[in-house]
Amino acid sequence: MKKIIVAAGGTGGHIIPALSVATALKQRGSEILYIGNVNSLEEKLVSAAALDFRAIDVQKLYRRFTFSHLRFPFKLIKSIIASKRIIRDFQPDAVLGTGGFVSGPVGYAAHRLKIPLYLQEQNSFPGLTTRLLAKHAKTIFLGSNYATKFLPAGKTFFSGNPINCTESKQQIDLSSYGFRASALKLFLIGGSQGSLALNKAILPILDQLYQNQIDLIWQIGNYSYQDFYPQVKDRPGVYAFAFTSQINALYASADLALARGGALSLAELEVNKIPTLIVPLPTAAGNHQYHNALEWKIKHIGNILQQKNLSPKELLSRILEMKKSIATLRNNFSLSLHENAAENIAEIISKNRDILE
Repeated sequence: MKKIIVAAGGTGGHIIPALSVATALKQRGSEILYIGNVNSLEEKLVSAAALDFRAIDVQKLYRRFTFSHLRFPFKLIKSIIASKRIIRDFQPDAVLGTGGFVSGPVGYAAHRLKIPLYLQEQNSFPGLTTRLLAKHAKTIFLGSNYATKFLPAGKTFFSGNPINCTESKQQIDLSSYGFRASALKLFLIGGSQGSLALNKAILPILDQLYQNQIDLIWQIGNYSYQDFYPQVKDRPGVYAFAFTSQINALYASADLALARGGALSLAELEVNKIPTLIVPLPTAAGNHQYHNALEWKIKHIGNILQQKNLSPKELLSRILEMKKSIATLRNNFSLSLHENAAENIAEIISKNRDILE
């Protein structure tokens, strides 16, 4: 039995790939220990997945100066020592980090203790943790081939991004949602918290979308659901919600999407071959959402609308422009590796082999 440590934290974009690979490794008979931050989102999700969890106390390195930076060096040293202690106690055969500030001290501790280190990078432009640990890694699994140029030659492997979504053929019952069979279905994906900028931009153009034979599947998100839902709850051609458990059926029903540029959301859209108008979050670390969106534009499967240019009028124009070329955009999708990424990564790690072996 292999013993594997998985380390990731901070956001779902790092945690979900870690859990997906951990589950695949566990199904192969590996014993898994997940290391995350104290009192964190990952602790809750790992507990729900019935995996063993150990916590370290690590602090994020903020992009702008705060007084918290004064504590950062001390917390980093303490978290590396704690990681070494956990690794010595568990004695893993390998360590996998999928990004975020938790992966840093755990990955460095694994390197110092000569434990094989694997990384998984979701974005087209690698995060800071991946860039710092790359030279110590045995293999870096990529969700985007475009990240190769930022990382050491000979260490990268295009695996796709491990996601919880699979391509679905089972659509929602369109009539029960008040949708027209002849209308194009636009899916606004704001994430669990929602995108206030996208919500504000879409609301004033609902009439124009309806008149142009476009129905809207609208994930408002929890943050502003109470503000937006009362304004659209009785409107024809709009299905609005905060969160859904039937995401696969909604993907199968969508013809076009409007979304941020998070790597996992784009991976799910790519698996389902949905052309997407991407509005990258301008404050994303390293502007990585723009790089993710640029890859879609280069592949001719989507387009970019920068938030500084986002307005109801410009949004309507870009949606109608993409509507004309949906068939062409769909034909540009190639076979996606994301759907089987977790299993592919688990196979390599469980055999503890190099990608060229």
